[in-house]
Amino acid sequence: MDILTTILVFILTVSIIIVFHEFGHYIAARACGVKVLEFSLGFGKKIFSYSYGKDKTEYKVCALPLGGYVKMLGEEDNKFEEHEKHRAFQNQDLYKKFFIVFCGPLFNFILAIFFYFLIFTSGYQGIKPVISDVVQGSYAEQVDIRKDDLITYINSKEVNTWSEVIIKIMSSASNDEEIIFTVNRNGSLLNLTPIKNSRDLMKSENIFEEIGIVTHFSNSTYIGLVKDGSLAQKHGINAGHKIISINDKIVNTWNDVAGEISKNINKQIKIILYDGTLEKELFIPVDSIMENGEMKGKLGISPEIDSSQIEKNTIQIKHSVSDSLILSVKKTYDMTVMTVDFIFQMILGNVSAKNISGPVGIAKYASDSFSMGISTFLNLLAILSISIGILNLLPIPMLDGGHLAYYTAEFIMGKPVSPNIQLYLQQFGIAFIIFLTIFALYNDIARLM
Repeated sequence: MDILTTILVFILTVSIIIVFHEFGHYIAARACGVKVLEFSLGFGKKIFSYSYGKDKTEYKVCALPLGGYVKMLGEEDNKFEEHEKHRAFQNQDLYKKFFIVFCGPLFNFILAIFFYFLIFTSGYQGIKPVISDVVQGSYAEQVDIRKDDLITYINSKEVNTWSEVIIKIMSSASNDEEIIFTVNRNGSLLNLTPIKNSRDLMKSENIFEEIGIVTHFSNSTYIGLVKDGSLAQKHGINAGHKIISINDKIVNTWNDVAGEISKNINKQIKIILYDGTLEKELFIPVDSIMENGEMKGKLGISPEIDSSQIEKNTIQIKHSVSDSLILSVKKTYDMTVMTVDFIFQMILGNVSAKNISGPVGIAKYASDSFSMGISTFLNLLAILSISIGILNLLPIPMLDGGHLAYYTAEFIMGKPVSPNIQLYLQQFGIAFIIFLTIFALYNDIARLM
């Protein structure tokens, strides 16, 4: 997808989630009798506006379409007439202010439920979790997962697609639970040996890779993707080339390729390639990357995907309206719990902070999911909406959670938090948000390198 389309999809994604968040504040303010002065789609210079209702609320569209905001009477020390004093936000009872602020994140969770409901009722496609291959010496081999096994249950919970498998694994790993795979092998259901110390899996950026499960359906040793700027690209390797041997050892599967690369970290390897016309010999140094405290080999190549195998294992899933409502609420709850635990484990250092994505990463995910179909895009919107809801509930000054923390402290102490303390905490909040943004951008750039 081109850069312009990626930017437009990113703007659409952010706008949907943030505007609905602000709509939550707006609805709550109106319900509590607070006068709403402005409801803006976007920031910056006003492009279009109109006033409506007895309060003459100004609804406007601004030049920078990244989210929006709601401005209430009594915010930011804006002046008001004496007869409107009772309608100013700052003069509301504590529980009303708490409710108005809380409804922003609440509406993010409601939005996620709505997106999941649309997915479940309209139907969606998924790929059956059939094992393509198993890495030698890996967790998967140790617990006796085999090629062509169909994963049917994880810890006695049914899974039908790869996306369900990853969610169940992450949920169990974040709690350091044993992970028990139940597989269908030649028509028989088998409970395999549990994976212990599962929390270690969360430190990896790719859990399937860490377990040793190959989820893609590769055509032998054909290369499907060469990363821009990688060592492979610099040495003339292109998509469509077939790897014949590495260091004079014949490779028959992509597992063989990955294994030989890993054996030769920071060394030069000899690769024999077939480019469709003739074989050629290349000498390439293997780069290294630190992951989960372990050095791994890296060339910047990925296997070709066998579309016929994907088509063979693709299934259509659709639910009734009543089931979809229950499932969408449950899905939102499960994703919320998993995300909160993910954040907690990241703070403890049990999960890699490299998983944090910034605007560049979000733009890429949004663009990729949009091109993959409406269900995939709606699923990403639901996940991002949940993430924004949780982020805004964290007790960080400048965010909704910071204000909720102030109101909670005021309720406990019987008086507001002093302005000096609020100012100090606000400065900390700004610094933290700037740091988090820079760190997320660093992760985005590192993924592109």
